[in-house]
This record gives sequence, structure tokens and C-alpha cells, in this order.
Amino acid sequence: MKSRSFVLSAIILALGGFFAKAIGALYKIPLTNILGSSGMGLYYLIFPVYSLVITFCSSGISVGLSTEVAKCRKMRHRYNEQKLMRVALVLSFVLSLIFAFIILIIARPLADAQGNVNASLGYIAIAPAIIISSIIATLRGYFQGVENMVPTTVSMIIEQIVKLSFGLILAHKLCIYGIQYAVLGAIIGVTISEVVALIIISINFFTFKGQLYYNYRNMCYKGKKKIKIKSLLKSKDIVCKLTQSNIKKRYYKCSSIHVRYSTKVALGKLLKVVVPATLSSIIIPIATMIDSFIIINLLIKSGYSSTISTSLYGLWGGIVQTLISLPIIVIAGVSTSLVPSLSGVVAGKDVERVNRRVQFFIKITWVLAVAMFIVVFVFAEDILYFLYGDGLHSDVINELYYATKMLKMASVSIIYFAFMQTFTAILQSIGKSHIPFISLLISVIVRVLLTIVLVSMPSINIFGAIIAQSVFLSLSTILMAVYLKRHVDFEFNSWKELFSPLIAGAGSMAIMLLLHMGLSNIIHYFISMIITAIIGLIIFVIWVYYGKVFNEREKKQFFFRKKSLTNGKNKQKVS
Repeated sequence: MKSRSFVLSAIILALGGFFAKAIGALYKIPLTNILGSSGMGLYYLIFPVYSLVITFCSSGISVGLSTEVAKCRKMRHRYNEQKLMRVALVLSFVLSLIFAFIILIIARPLADAQGNVNASLGYIAIAPAIIISSIIATLRGYFQGVENMVPTTVSMIIEQIVKLSFGLILAHKLCIYGIQYAVLGAIIGVTISEVVALIIISINFFTFKGQLYYNYRNMCYKGKKKIKIKSLLKSKDIVCKLTQSNIKKRYYKCSSIHVRYSTKVALGKLLKVVVPATLSSIIIPIATMIDSFIIINLLIKSGYSSTISTSLYGLWGGIVQTLISLPIIVIAGVSTSLVPSLSGVVAGKDVERVNRRVQFFIKITWVLAVAMFIVVFVFAEDILYFLYGDGLHSDVINELYYATKMLKMASVSIIYFAFMQTFTAILQSIGKSHIPFISLLISVIVRVLLTIVLVSMPSINIFGAIIAQSVFLSLSTILMAVYLKRHVDFEFNSWKELFSPLIAGAGSMAIMLLLHMGLSNIIHYFISMIITAIIGLIIFVIWVYYGKVFNEREKKQFFFRKKSLTNGKNKQKVS
């Protein structure tokens, strides 16, 4: 039989996530035309709070479940795997239920604090989605733990398609009652999409349930271990052959031990990962939520009208950050696949293999981040004009000009964001989940202070938020990199492995700029953009390949691993 390598799992999740995000970006185009920049500003007052709550209720649980399930898979322990999943589902449901009620109660004062009371209806409509999204995220974490990325990918794509369909229809139907009701319709579409996604991933779970157990040879840990006889007699969770003659001894050497997790033990195992992972995961949503409270108010205080302030924030939060998140989702697929893959290796205590895998993923992140930065920077204006041309106006401010300038400035953050995600995944996998939290906490304080100072300046205005975000991402990435280098013994064999992608990126960018400038005067700008991007990326890939960024061992990891059947049992060959 064939099993997907962890690289292929990353590719499946990255491509599926990118496709889902692409649908989401396409959804924003007609939605922007319906709501306008002011309506999008209102829409994105609600989502930072929603994202923060969802992250708090599910992201850490998803990572913890993925990590612990991967370890159970390594030991082939079916009972503990299922116990962890059940405990994680109950935990995420209880947390999300509490926060959904809190959002319903404080919807109006929360919207009022953000500077626009019309957002209160949106909070009421989005509250049920908190519970549903948390359950979905937990199930996705389980599938990622068993390195089956298909259900996650399928549910993400269908979720986006449903959101696009229902969100646009409801926004269009309700816009006759006012912008706040059009926004309400779009948010109801989000809730409906979460319901459909839950149904899809639940069907996938019951469909794949039999296949999930296929790789188990037994339900026991292998290897001799001395266990106190006293412990064996008291514990119901340890199953071991014990004869009457052995009871008189102090210790008994078990050749086969089966330790079952109680609910308390399973919860403890999860919380050990969940607490630091959740704390580090909520930092960015907290920063985004703080932005939603302070940016519009700071712009108003600096002399801008409420309409212009909401429009500028809508361009930044609703359009530019959406486009920046498209390439980031590729790295998210890589880092999400890294957690169970690396956790299994860590459980096997193969230090050399851990070091090699960490080095490999850092290289992948570096190459992908540089390539995506080039495309966004070079084609910023063309991308915005093609996607949002009809929705961007110049009645009050030149929205295309501002959005282009924002996107070019923010494009460098793709590189920082990519490394931050990868370093966070590596540190969580090796049991150092507290490091991302500490690094992000220090950095977010700097970000908030910079945002307050820079956005308050009329000459900098909304661009202060972009500068603050770039500083935040770069600082947190540097802090995590310093710690990681001290505790994981990886090194690059030559300067080519580090500098080849950068040199290739600079060369490809120069060629793309010149080629696009020449072709855009001859053919349609969109065709010119596609041709230039393809040629530039081909040059970049060839340059990276011959620059020897990846060694021969690493190149082999882009292919399948095989399983062979021996005596009726599956024995996996280690890649």
C-alpha cells in the first residue's frame, strides 16, 4: 500500500487551503461591490472579535489533539487516541458555548465601544457559528493528527463555496434595508456555511472511521519495563500478565504493557499542549481586535471623518489583509502538517531525524515565502484592479491608490509571517509551546504602542498600522529563531542554502518588473501579469534547484513512501 508522506500531506492541505482562500477572496469582490468600503469596514469590526473567540476556543485544542494523537499513532494505541478525541470535543464545546452566550449578552456595548453600534446585529448572527466552528476545528485537528488532510481540505472548500453563495444572496436581498442589514445577511451566510462544513466533516469522520484503524498491529506498547507490583494491583489502566508467583515480588518485568488514559489523564495530556498553544494563538487575533477598537477612533481624532476612517480601515482589514492571507495559507498548510509529522518523530526520540526535518521545513518556508512576496509586490496594483476594480471608488479618497500602497508595504510581512508560523509549529512539536507565546506577547506590546503613535500622525495615518504589523512579525520571528537555534541542533551546510532563494528572488523580481512593463504596453494587463508571473516563477524555481538549496535526501522527501505487506501485517518503511 501507499501512504502519503508528510510533504504530500502539506501539499494537499496547502493547495486545498489556498483554493478555499481563493474562493474567499473571490467572495470579497462582489461583497465589496454590494457593501462598499464603509460596509466592509463594518463587516471587519465583527470578525476580529469572532476570530479571537474561535482561536481561544479551538486552536489550542486542535494543536494539542493533533500532537497527542500523532504520538498515539506512533505507539499504535487506538483506545487513547479515541479518548483524547472525545475529551477534546467536550472541552471545545463547553468553552465555545460559554463564549457564544457572552457575545450575545454584550453585543450592543461591544459594538458601541468599537465606534459603530450597527455592528451589534452581526454579533448576534455570528454567535452560533462560534460553537460550530470550534467543533469543526477539533475534528480537523484529529484528522491532522492521523495525517489525513483530505477531510480538512474538502470541508474548507465546501465551507467557502456555501459562504459565497448564501452570503452574497442574503447581503443582496437585505441591502435594501440599509448597510447594517446587508452586513447581517453576509454574516448569516457565514453561520450557514459553518453548519454545512460540520455536516461534511462529520460524514468524512464516519466514512473514514474504519480506515483510521487499519494501521494498528496491536493495542500495546512494546518493550520490557519494570513495574511495581503495588501499582499493577491498584491500577485498572495497566493491563499486564501477572501470575500468583510474581505477586510476592516487589517488581515485575512486563514484556507487553497497555496503559489506558483515564479522562483526567487525557485532559492533562491535552492541557499541557493546549494552554501554551492557545495563548500563543490568540495573540494575533487580540492584536487585530485591538486594531478594530483603536484605529478608526485614532483616525477620527487625527482629523479624518468617520466615513473616511471606516473606509481606510475597510481597505486595510477587508482587502489588503485578505490578499496577504492568500499566500500565507500555503505556509499554514506546511506548518499544520509539520506538527503531527514532527511530533511522531519526537516521540520516537530520534534527535538526528528531528534536526533534519526542522532544517528541511525551514528551507521550504524560505523558498515559498520569497516566491510569494515577489508575486504580491510586483503585481499589487494589477491584482487589486482585477479583483476589486469595480468596488474601489475615488469619490472621497482614491481607494485604489491607498490599497495599492498598503499592499506593497504589507507584502514584506509575508516572509515574516511565514517563518513565524513555521517556528511556532516546530516549537509546539518539540514541547516548547510557551516560547511562541512569550515572543508574541513581547512583540504585540510593541505593535500596539507603535500603532497608537503612528496612526495618530495625520501624515502616516493608516500606514502606521502596516508598519506596526511588520515590526511585530519581524520581532516575534527573531525571538523564536534565537531560541530555536539554541535548542535544536540544525545547521546549513553552505551559504547557497540560505542565500540562493534571496538571490533568485531579487533576480526574478527584476526580470518580472521589466517584462511586465514591456508587455503591458502591448497586450492586456491581466494577460501580461499571468505570462510574467509564470516566466518569473519558472526562473526562480530553476535558480533555486541549481543553487542546491535542497540536498539529495531532502529532494526524496517530496515523493511517496511505500508500505509493504509482510506476514499479513503492514510494516512501514521509514523515509
